[in-house]
Amino acid sequence: MTEPAKIEYSQLTVGFEFPPQSYTMDDRLVSLYLEATSDSSELIRSAKLVPPMAVTAFAMNALSQSVALPSGTIHVTQELDFIKTVTVGDTIVCHSKVSRKVDRGGMHLMNIDLTVTNQSAETVLTGKVGFI
Repeated sequence: MTEPAKIEYSQLTVGFEFPPQSYTMDDRLVSLYLEATSDSSELIRSAKLVPPMAVTAFAMNALSQSVALPSGTIHVTQELDFIKTVTVGDTIVCHSKVSRKVDRGGMHLMNIDLTVTNQSAETVLTGKVGFI
């Protein structure tokens, strides 16, 4: 199976919306995140909660699957609002949209708005990430 082509930075304009991507937050996926972060929280495991930063990580992964950023790009900022909890078994849908793009000389700045919804179309996370 071939991966869809990534959108080049030069093709992006303010308002561009990346294709949404979804993830089912099953036990395996959550366990992989907990293992990778050495998170041993019994509350997370016993309540079957998905750590909020795991939701963020999957939203950022969805974005990284869609865009080809220039070499040397640095993720410099992020603002996140966690609105609802996500539990194991939920399906999240990650939406990303270019909200700011400035090219001055050799400097390139870009902000991307993130919205993550659950299977009931309820917003669970909103945020903004910045790249230079």
